[in-house]
Amino acid sequence: MKYLTMLFLLLISQSVLANSCIDLVQSKDFYEAADICSSMAEKGDRDAQFALAVMYYQGNGVMSDMSKAQKWMREAAQKNHNQAQYNLGIMRANGRGGSADLVEAYAWLKISEDNGYSAAADSVSQLGSELSSGEKKSALEKIKAIKDEFKLE
Repeated sequence: MKYLTMLFLLLISQSVLANSCIDLVQSKDFYEAADICSSMAEKGDRDAQFALAVMYYQGNGVMSDMSKAQKWMREAAQKNHNQAQYNLGIMRANGRGGSADLVEAYAWLKISEDNGYSAAADSVSQLGSELSSGEKKSALEKIKAIKDEFKLE
């Protein structure tokens, strides 16, 4: 069941424009971007990880691969990239790149909302209304665990 629609906005601020990976994605030079973003993502750059996740999700410059898309989305999310947190939540809700997990999906969506990504609010509300009280309790515990483990605010 498809719960939510994924939003992929590569630019969240002008500060990422200096990132050569993002510049190549913006210019739609996806094959070159795949090489540059992959190298930068491996070195831990969260914007490159997010861009690479989007490329794997959409099949731009690389073969579409939901497992790799989720892997890189998770890497960026764990580094406090609020759009990646949102998109990871959507992927987990819809079972993209793995089995669906509504509790984990809700946790990442709520973390994204708490981290200032306004688009997450509607998704948190929508998915929250579908969770049982036990699932919500589990999600709140998962949120705390994720925030503690990755030192997220």
